[in-house]
Amino acid sequence: MALKAEQLKELLYQGLETEIGGQQIYQKAIECADNDEVREEWQKYLSETEDHERILRETFEKIGLDPEVETPGREVVRSKAEALVSAMQMALDKAGKGAAQLVAAESIVEAETKDHQNWE
Repeated sequence: MALKAEQLKELLYQGLETEIGGQQIYQKAIECADNDEVREEWQKYLSETEDHERILRETFEKIGLDPEVETPGREVVRSKAEALVSAMQMALDKAGKGAAQLVAAESIVEAETKDHQNWE
C-alpha cells in the first residue's frame, strides 16, 4: 500500500512540473507564432495551463504535500520541457518565425501528450 501512495505522490509532482513546464512551452510558442489565430489559440491554452497549475497547488495544500519538493521524475519532466523550449528558440534563431511556428506546434503536441496522460 505504501508503494502506491508514493507512486501517487510522484505522479502529482510530475503533474505539477508538467504544468509549470507547459507554461514555459506555451510562452515560447507564442513568441514563435507567425499567425495571429495560432497565437490567440496558444494564449488560450497558456491560460488553461496556468489554471491547471493553480488547481494542482490547491490540491497539494489540501493533502499536505510541499509543491517545492524535487523528485527524480520531476527533474526529468523539467528537462524535457527545457529541451522543447530550447528547440523552439533554436528554430527562431536559425530559421525564422515560419519554421519556429512548426517546431512550436510539434513541441506543444509532445507536451500536451504528457499533460493529457496526467489528467486521465
